[in-house]
Amino acid sequence: MLEVEDLQSKGRHAPLIYPTSFTVELGELILVQANSQLERSALSLTLTGRMKPGDGVVSWDGNTRSKDLRKASAIVDSPEVNQMESHMRVRDYVAEMLSYMPHRFLRRPQAGPWLEQNGLEDLDNLWDEQLTGTQRIRLMAALARHDRSADLLVFDTPSRHANHTATWLPLLHELAHDEDHPRTVVAVVPHISESWHGLRAVVGHPTQTPHVPAGLGLDQLFESNHIQEESA
Repeated sequence: MLEVEDLQSKGRHAPLIYPTSFTVELGELILVQANSQLERSALSLTLTGRMKPGDGVVSWDGNTRSKDLRKASAIVDSPEVNQMESHMRVRDYVAEMLSYMPHRFLRRPQAGPWLEQNGLEDLDNLWDEQLTGTQRIRLMAALARHDRSADLLVFDTPSRHANHTATWLPLLHELAHDEDHPRTVVAVVPHISESWHGLRAVVGHPTQTPHVPAGLGLDQLFESNHIQEESA
């Protein structure tokens, strides 16, 4: 369980994160609204133990040590942090990301075979600017799924790649509800549709966690499958 209690962070001239609280358990997906990209990235870094909170508490299963939080979490596709750079091919980015992940047999998978095993062989030779939003989200979700050490996944502004939630939300939902490895998944976004009936929180506002009946499918969490997400 990820518990965030009155989390705050100060910037040089203004607060980076205004007081924020929410709770999300293993196997759940929460959308957290933060207005600016700076605020979203700061929140993502703090939730994964990569930035120290100015005040308040972030805990994972009751543990507040940043070192342990970092070990249990991954920040996914964060701008200026670990997003794919414009000079990179997909195969090179995948090789770099895989090198950061622990592997059972010490030898990390090679990018080409890994892409093929994950149904992404069509992306192998593409450059960053050639990727569509859908292709990019598929790639980021596959890399997040491969990281077996990460029980907490924090996606930094996935909506910047695709305006429609139907492009990215189902993949995050699948990661949270993976039968072999359920995870706690947080998507930090600039806007949350009123038609989203799942867990939500807003930076600087009280958490809103509506009751979601057990077994409710992703399509039922929306009033429509064609909800348009505001871009960053």
